[in-house]
Amino acid sequence: MIKLQRMRSLSPNTQSPLSGVVVLDTSESIAGQYAGRLLAMHGADVLLMEPPGGTRTRTMTPRTSDADSYLFRHLNQGKRSVALDPSTDRELLRGLVKRADVILRGPDSPPMGSVPDSAIDCEVRDFPTSGPYRDWQGSELIHYALSGTMNATGDITRKPIYGVGRRSSYATGTSAYITVVSALWERRSSGRGQHVEATVFESLAAMGQNLISQYSYNGTAETRAKYPGFLAMLQCKDAWVIMFAIRGWPTMCRVFGLEELIDDPRFLTSGDRLANWEAAVEMFRGPASTMLADDVVAQAQAGRVSAERVSSLSDLVGSQQWSARSMLRTVPSTDGQREEVAMSRIFTNSSADTEVRFASPCYGDDVVFAQSIAGESK
Repeated sequence: MIKLQRMRSLSPNTQSPLSGVVVLDTSESIAGQYAGRLLAMHGADVLLMEPPGGTRTRTMTPRTSDADSYLFRHLNQGKRSVALDPSTDRELLRGLVKRADVILRGPDSPPMGSVPDSAIDCEVRDFPTSGPYRDWQGSELIHYALSGTMNATGDITRKPIYGVGRRSSYATGTSAYITVVSALWERRSSGRGQHVEATVFESLAAMGQNLISQYSYNGTAETRAKYPGFLAMLQCKDAWVIMFAIRGWPTMCRVFGLEELIDDPRFLTSGDRLANWEAAVEMFRGPASTMLADDVVAQAQAGRVSAERVSSLSDLVGSQQWSARSMLRTVPSTDGQREEVAMSRIFTNSSADTEVRFASPCYGDDVVFAQSIAGESK
């Protein structure tokens, strides 16, 4: 059962790191809107500027029974929304741009006109604005294929593996967030803003562990290969278990009731076990299929063998760790009429509030707030 806590009331003395920072989020991408969420979590006033009909992420699947996008909720909790048609709402747009400390935008954002010298103008794109790819667009699959990451993922005897989810977009959003915060810090001394850029293409290449540095150093490249170590992925009665047994061979044998293998000539030394590891794993499969995953993990870890259950999402959300850390909370909408479940924190600041403050906005609900922000620029 998932245990939820309500968003706690903040003390009047509670400070958020980005209190007073006004962010105009005109981006339509997952990466751009995730950067806006991170800024909102750290106290910035983030206004999602939506085109007529709503931002693109509102229609992305999967959806709730009320046809709301779960992805939109995740990306835009903590923000406010204003529906704005640049062709007719020019004065409001000018006022918002003039007041903004940060502008998040992408290739589909409307023209901003003259951006103040003090603003951080952050462009979040698929590809950089220079170079032969500057006009390209790409999905997560395309970015994985281009980055070299896909070529190094999977078994050498099988096709490259795509991966899971939208990791490159979230990495890019995090890069954009860090870049914006760095530019805000620099502005404290110079008084001036900057134009900054974060791209999915380059963020994903930077995620490639040692791939780029290794190739630059000696011209060698990682590719798909057969895993060389003592790895066992075993299906138990109720879940999968992954085990890494570079040491602890006797423990492995005892866990599965195969003590006779401890002194088997095929497995006496590490070299023997490595040469015959596939045969050993095949012998473990039968006993493993009759055991509970948690029992296998407990016995293996007691004997100092690395092992863990392959958790489902319900395992993660219902875990003692998530409960102890209050990772899920219910947060109210700005009008107090509805609630949403939100991940309460991503980064923790020991002396400041860094939690989602309210639910994702309804389309165009915060025009009065937007007008008040624009009015501050006069």
